[in-house]
Parts: sequence; structure tokens; C-alpha cells
Amino acid sequence: MIRNSQRSSSLILRLMASYVSVLCVLTGALGIYFYHSVRSSQEQRIETIVSGRASYYARLVSEMYPLGELKERPLLIAKMLGAERDVLAFRHPSGDVMIEVNPDGISLPPPAAAASSTARTVTSAGIEVYWTSVQTKALDTNEPIEVVAGHPMTDEQAMLATFRDRFLMATIAGVIVATAIAYGLLRRGLLPVRDMATRAAEIHPGQLHVRLDVLHAPTELRALAGAFNAMLDRLTDGYQRLSQFSADLAHEIRTPLGVLIGQTQVTLAQPRTVDEYKSVLESNLEEFEHLNRLSENMLFLARADEGRQPVDKVAVDMDRELHKIADYFEGLALERDMRFRIEAAGVANVSVDLFRRAVGNLVVNAIRHGREGTTVRLRAASAGDKAIIEVENEGVSLSPDQLDRLFDRFYRVDAARSGSSSSHGLGLAIVDAIMRLHAGLADVSCPEEGMIRFRLSFPV
Repeated sequence: MIRNSQRSSSLILRLMASYVSVLCVLTGALGIYFYHSVRSSQEQRIETIVSGRASYYARLVSEMYPLGELKERPLLIAKMLGAERDVLAFRHPSGDVMIEVNPDGISLPPPAAAASSTARTVTSAGIEVYWTSVQTKALDTNEPIEVVAGHPMTDEQAMLATFRDRFLMATIAGVIVATAIAYGLLRRGLLPVRDMATRAAEIHPGQLHVRLDVLHAPTELRALAGAFNAMLDRLTDGYQRLSQFSADLAHEIRTPLGVLIGQTQVTLAQPRTVDEYKSVLESNLEEFEHLNRLSENMLFLARADEGRQPVDKVAVDMDRELHKIADYFEGLALERDMRFRIEAAGVANVSVDLFRRAVGNLVVNAIRHGREGTTVRLRAASAGDKAIIEVENEGVSLSPDQLDRLFDRFYRVDAARSGSSSSHGLGLAIVDAIMRLHAGLADVSCPEEGMIRFRLSFPV
């Protein structure tokens, strides 16, 4: 079953089947056309001969030879007909035959009512006979006479049968030869596809740089090669991100696990007081909470990537929501002598919890990385079919490369991996995931030196 499926899905076999079908139809149509053309030409020639012969003998019996003399000289008529096995008869309109030259004994057609008429009959052997009859008057008696001339298509039908058989054999032989040639040409023409397959087989995780040659590919395959290379670029980028993500995740987990193991080993090295055990447990609890937040954030990102995170959208007043978020983080901002400035209006159609989480993460990021004593600006407005939220703070200027990576998971601008456990480097990645769940967009820019502006665009 598998082999049959593979054969039926072969591109060469499909093209060959289409080619042979078209070739058979064309040659068959040409054969039928030529056959009927030859047959039509033969019929016209015979009709002309038979009609001329009947007219000639009608004039002969009415102007040159009395009917009685022709009866006495039947060989004269036979010689005038020549070696052909044609039929010639003179008869009364009633049907009584007076003179008849009929070597094969073919039955005559019934008497015609018109002065001149044509007819076709078929013998018991399947031979067509063309007839022409002309009515005239005898020279000696002036009585009405019907001259009947006929021609059996024996030789013509044999010739047409030979033509048909030869054409059929030539067509079959031509189709076989053309099919063999086409098969070879198709195999040769599809060699670039095999080369592309061989090249693609060289690609593996250790050689993700290998690409198909678009420049030297056939015109019909350039689009496929270009799309394949673009897909490889995306897979390579995703693989590199996944590798980096795995390394970062292992590092993030290793730090709290190292702290837990170290503190536990030190504690178990000698007897401790209750207060000392309590202190160790409290420290361990902080690390467990750190791991718990990390796992929750990773679970959220995984669900967002798979589209399994539910999003129940409602209309929210952006001014009221931004004030709530600012009030919630006011204590954290006061620790760094920072203030909020809010300019908001309009409505956004969002999931309330996800909206608060996204904007909250941006606010926390602005407080942690902004300069002390500065102002965090929160702006919101409706612009056409989008609701725009901006979070802006003053801080260290970032390069374009750093801006492009801010939404990457575990990325930190200062590249510090052992910083405070309060930050995992996932806050902005979660913001980006929330925006993708809303079919929106998150971006970051530096409108001026020392200014960082995050913008969220929610579709209305």
C-alpha cells in the first residue's frame, strides 16, 4: 500500500500521465481528422465519376446509339466501363431492366422519381455503393429510359482500412517513443529538485548555516528555494533563541538552588538553635518563592506561545486603570524618590488582568531602571482603530541592538545574571506575550538622549 501511494504521488509519473493523455488525444484527433478528410475526398471523387458516367450514357442512348443496338452490343458498354467492377443499367421507369452490366450482382436501387438523383446502399458484405440515376428518352423509340450508374467502394474501403491500421500502429509507436523521450527529459529536468533535496539533507543543528542556491536555481524553483531559505532563517533564529533560553533558564534556576543547597549544608553541619533554623527556613522560603514566580512566569509564556491563555476582553477606562496602577506602585516609586505623571483618556477593549499586568511590568521596569528623582510618565489615548499606552522614564541611553533585545526572555541590559532575585528578566517578555494575545504590538524607542519610551498598541 505504501509503495502504491509513493508511485501515485510521483511527480514524474503524474507529468507522464498528463503528457501521454494529451498526446493520445491530439494524435487521435489528428487521425480522425485525416481519416475523414481522405474518406470525404474519395466520396466526392466517386460521386463525380458516377454522376458523370450516368450523364454520359444518358446522352449516348438519347443521341448516338439506339437502345436496340446497345442491347445487341453489351460488350461495348463493358469495354467503356473499363476494368472496374462498376455497375451500369438501362431500365424502364417501371423497374424492368433492359441492359445491365453488373459483375458482382449488386442489387439496383429502386426507380427514382426525379430526373436525376443519387443514392447510397450497402451490400450484405458491408460494401457501400454510390448510385446516380438519370432519366432520358431512347433515340429510336422515344420511350423514357432511366440510366443507373453505380460504384462499389471495395477498393476505397480497403485503402481506408489500411490507412486506419497503419495510422494506429504509427500512433502507438510514436506515443511509446515520445513517452520514453519525455521520461528521460523529465528526469533530467528534475535534477535541480534532487540537488535541492541533497542540499537540504545536509542541514542539521550543527550546520544551520547551509542554504539552497537561489541564484542558480531554475526560474520555477527560485520562489520555492527562497521560501525554504526564509523558513530556515526563522528556524535558525528560533533554535538559537531556544538554546540561549535553555542556558538562561538553567542559570536562573541554578542560583536559587545553589543558595538553598549551601544554606542547608551549612545549617546541617552542626547543631543550631531554633532561631537559627527559623532564619534559614525564612531565607529558603524566599528562594522558593523566587522559583515559584519563575515557574509561573514560564508557564504563562508557554501558554501564551501555544495560544492556550484565555483572553476575555471588556471595555476599560484607561485613565482610571492607569491611576490604579500608579497608586499600587506608588510606594515602590517613593523608595527611589520618583513620581508619576498621568495623561490618559479613551477606552481600550482588553483583558483587565492582562492589561494591568502588562502596564504594571512596564511601570516596575521604569522604576527599577530609571534615574532616582525623575518622573515616570504614563500616557493613554485612542488613535483611530487602536488604543495607545506609553510608559516613559529617564535612564541610561540604550543602543539599537539593546533596544531590539529588550523583549527577549532573561535579557538584562547590564548582562548581570546574579542580581536581585526580584527580577528574572521575564517582565518585558511577558508584556510582549500579552500584546500578542491581544493581537497588538509592543515596541520600545529612545525619543531623545537618556529617555526610554515603551508603547503598547491594543486594537480597538
